[in-house]
Amino acid sequence: MEMKVATAVACRDCALYQTAKVLGLETPDCSSLNRVVLRDHPVEKNEVLYREGDSFRYLYLVHSGSCISSATILGRKSQVMGFHLPGELAGIENIGQQKCNHTTRVLEKGSVCQLDFLMLEETLGKDELIRVQSYLLGASAIHARQLQWERSLTGLQTAEQRVAAFLLNLAGRFESHGFPAQKFRLPMSRDAIADYLGLAMETVIRTLKNLHKKELISTQAKNIEILNPTALNALLRS
Repeated sequence: MEMKVATAVACRDCALYQTAKVLGLETPDCSSLNRVVLRDHPVEKNEVLYREGDSFRYLYLVHSGSCISSATILGRKSQVMGFHLPGELAGIENIGQQKCNHTTRVLEKGSVCQLDFLMLEETLGKDELIRVQSYLLGASAIHARQLQWERSLTGLQTAEQRVAAFLLNLAGRFESHGFPAQKFRLPMSRDAIADYLGLAMETVIRTLKNLHKKELISTQAKNIEILNPTALNALLRS
């Protein structure tokens, strides 16, 4: 039987809602927020939200579905840089830059809320700008911690450790936005996971099967259930 998992984030758990709250835009009729946000905009699989080199203007909150970001490394092949789950912002790494440094596209049909960052700067008063700058500093710190975690993957010597860390990281991120931590669906392909973790696709497939055999996780197509998070965490220290 296919696992049933939540597919859309509740507004109270999304990063954009928290942004609006900090900005003082959270009003009963949401009139202020509606002037700078395109809400629940449908997106199709493989649709590009922004391309590497585009002028930066928008932040995107993934309401349902998911996205993947990639970038050209040292002028060569495009490499997977990260994934954006329901409730997460895409594009925050572009703040403070004129051009986008990643390409972000939609992994599966869903919807996004689009925040016009330049419009915020044009319409907010001085006090509101101070609040948004403070908020964005915190959001950037969260993004920096995620980048630090991603770089730490290279220090994990085995494929089993890298895959375990990846699953545990996803579990924590899903939980922070109101979804179950131990049952979730992998929206990305095994090939994308492999590129992200610096492994071969065959290695990722084999490792997931091995973790399943050890009864640390249960896998069914793209559905994952973490059966023994304590043991999965222990792999990272072995």
